[in-house]
Amino acid sequence: MRNLYLIDGSGIAYRAFFALDQNLQTSTGIPTNAIFGVTKMLLKILENYVKKNDDAIIFIMDKKTETYRHKLLESYKANRPETPKIFKDQFPYILEIVNALGIKTLAEEGYEADDVIATLALKGQKEFENIYIFSSDKDLMQLVNDKIKMLRIGRGITDIREYDIEKVIEKYGFGPEKIQDFLALTGDSVDNIPGVKGIGEKTATKLIKEFGSLEDIYKNIRNTTNSIQKKLESGKEMAFLSKKLVQLVTDVPLNIDWNDYIYSGFNSNLEEILNEFEFSSIIRDLGLKESNKKISNKANELSGKGDYILLKKNDLNILFDELKKQDLISFDLETTSVDPYEADILGIAISYEPKKGYYIDISKETKEEKIKILDELWTILKEKNIIGQNLKYDLSIMKVYGFDIKTPYFDTMIAAYLISPDSRRFNMDDLAKKYLNYETIKYEDVVNNTLFAKTLNDIEPEKVAEYSGEDADITLRLFHVLRPRIYEFGLEKLMFEIENPLIPVLAKMELNGVYFDIHYLKKLEKEYTEILNKTLLEIYELAGYEINPSSPKQISELLFNKLGLMPKKKTKGGAFSTSAQVLEEMKDEHPIIEKILEYRKYQKLLSTYIQAIPKLVNKKTKRVHTSFNQTGAATGRLSSSEPNLQNLPIREAEGEKIRNAVKAEKEGYVLLSADYSQIELRVLAHMSKDPVLIESFKNDLDIHTITAAKLFDVPENKVDNHMRQIGKMINFSIIYGVSSYGLAERTGISRDEAGVFIKKYFELYKNVEKYQHNILSNLEKNGYVETLFGRKRFLGNLRLNKNDLKRIAINTPIQGTASDIMKLAMIKLDEVLPEYAKMILQVHDEIVIELPKEKANEIRKIVKETLENAYKLDVPLKVDINISERWTK
Repeated sequence: MRNLYLIDGSGIAYRAFFALDQNLQTSTGIPTNAIFGVTKMLLKILENYVKKNDDAIIFIMDKKTETYRHKLLESYKANRPETPKIFKDQFPYILEIVNALGIKTLAEEGYEADDVIATLALKGQKEFENIYIFSSDKDLMQLVNDKIKMLRIGRGITDIREYDIEKVIEKYGFGPEKIQDFLALTGDSVDNIPGVKGIGEKTATKLIKEFGSLEDIYKNIRNTTNSIQKKLESGKEMAFLSKKLVQLVTDVPLNIDWNDYIYSGFNSNLEEILNEFEFSSIIRDLGLKESNKKISNKANELSGKGDYILLKKNDLNILFDELKKQDLISFDLETTSVDPYEADILGIAISYEPKKGYYIDISKETKEEKIKILDELWTILKEKNIIGQNLKYDLSIMKVYGFDIKTPYFDTMIAAYLISPDSRRFNMDDLAKKYLNYETIKYEDVVNNTLFAKTLNDIEPEKVAEYSGEDADITLRLFHVLRPRIYEFGLEKLMFEIENPLIPVLAKMELNGVYFDIHYLKKLEKEYTEILNKTLLEIYELAGYEINPSSPKQISELLFNKLGLMPKKKTKGGAFSTSAQVLEEMKDEHPIIEKILEYRKYQKLLSTYIQAIPKLVNKKTKRVHTSFNQTGAATGRLSSSEPNLQNLPIREAEGEKIRNAVKAEKEGYVLLSADYSQIELRVLAHMSKDPVLIESFKNDLDIHTITAAKLFDVPENKVDNHMRQIGKMINFSIIYGVSSYGLAERTGISRDEAGVFIKKYFELYKNVEKYQHNILSNLEKNGYVETLFGRKRFLGNLRLNKNDLKRIAINTPIQGTASDIMKLAMIKLDEVLPEYAKMILQVHDEIVIELPKEKANEIRKIVKETLENAYKLDVPLKVDINISERWTK
């Protein structure tokens, strides 16, 4: 039997327009956000629901005429803001694309789209097995019955949720027949349906569940509370009027031949129209041919040298007046240092149209005059959509100068990273070459070509204006190239809801810095140096001569020539390897090997951390300020550099001592560490939908013990610590797509035994194996893997062997999703933490906060609640919290 699909065309077009970036446009300036959104929605419906040459589909629109509702209430829909011009401009194109998709349209004079849909739905019950109404309008819920269902838009524009009678009851607590009564009480601000003043959704639901219809509620008005009774009495007239307003017309005079609306596929002009709108991702998804026309148009528009102007102080008012008219502004600072606390601002570069840049030179101004100019400029910019390249740095500088940090609109460095996370090179010079085929002026060329110049402060302003103005201009040009790709790849929510809001959070964390107990490190240096020297003497004694344990050549000569031990593997250069991994495998073969490993360990701890960290303490703040990099890991994880504080050792007692050097700076302050418990395994449970994993986490069971019991065929109460450790190792190894060889290497068991363990694991967690199979199938089909939030990693072009490709493909969605959840948690935490509680560190699944000891319990509750509710999975998120004066696990 065939189905009927009724599309609320006006409704979904509005939804698309307000859900997507309104600056989205073609290279010729046609706005396309609503067109793009409607196209994506309709393709989702056609792909997942509509059967070609069998089902009927109709795109129904409003007609701009008065209906009976306007006569009932003059203000009906009167408070709706005027339809934006850029939406009106798109509607003819929307109808054009609907037609090209092969969908017929319908609109009836004197009736709203809802009424036409209602009439068609009831008429269609005789002809069709099921009727599906695609809309986000609550009014249409009242039509749901055994045959009529709603397809509602959830998050974004392609999350479609089906509502039958049971789903409506689950959502509202009552059936579809009471939706009219519900809206009569709550009203609808969009359509200016008044409802009863003071009655919200919770109260309306309670009244309907207790008494029934609107009429029954008023019959039982004396049985309500005094407060509700007063509201109902004063709002009675509006309640019954509202009920009439939301009542759907079901007898619109329509002469319908259903055969006219049977779907038969795309029209022949679809490819041409999609190319006109430059919808590259849709063209690729449909297997159509992309035209070179748009590429050449964009290239012509954005190629070539720009015009860069040095502004004098008297010209600033003219620029500022012009900036007030703009929506998008590219912004870049020129400074004397990469350290925000040391940097002096030399000038500001601005661009708001391609091939034009302006440079405000403030290098010779007094501090007071600089602040005055910056204040006037920032007052304008903070109300605009700011574009930049690595804006975290510029925002940090502005913060040090006393200006509030705002969330930028678009960072070209982050956009380029999201589009191609494995590229590794995201500086502006490389991006200009890659996307614009443009050679930029290099900083080194500007400085090196001027005699005695060390920084831009030593260069004449005209040259700086050309260099800096180009930076702002090229960033704007990159924006015009990269923004459409963000939408084409479905990365807009990831960028605008996670990565962009994270920028100011990271900027603040970097400025907060981390306090190290330098006196403690000095004592540790003395202790470890003594151990190092003692170990070196022991190596000399065992070797029979003086040797440098850090020299691979000398250690190779000792082990394989002098002592006659068997080499395990060679380096790429052909020499016998003496790496830590190789020596670990050999340490039972001669006592000197353990001493060499011990020496290397202490030497690394000393050189990399104990002796290096004191040199990195900022003179002004007395703290260490790392950089958190959003583009450092292809999976989406944050990385840390200069110094890498995410890499402080923790696994052994000697490393833990170094971590303990991080402490609260002030007396009476502590560090709060919040660590997500087994977040990647919880993400795996959610994404694989494995029932055993889900139930285990829901019931807060020990997942490692459960796995170990299966592996060793023993009851859970018989699992000892060794068995549990094996269970833990395989649980985490599975996330990385481990092979039997890899598991054997990690655990020390035989390869055959490892293979049996993996087989038993998949017998216990059956859906995990299916999930991994689907990941690899989708990779083969699409060329990428993605996280729960749509972060994509294109693996097809990477030179990887089969095992590495499988490992990365399986791990990336899990690790990336966990990282995205952590980023969401940081954004939400930044919103709720009081000023005195400062985030200072983020290390993978952990956040560290410095705060007054007396506020610790209060902040503990805020942090736990925020992190555990950062995102809703099928299993609960769990956070472990530790509070101490020093950073401990």
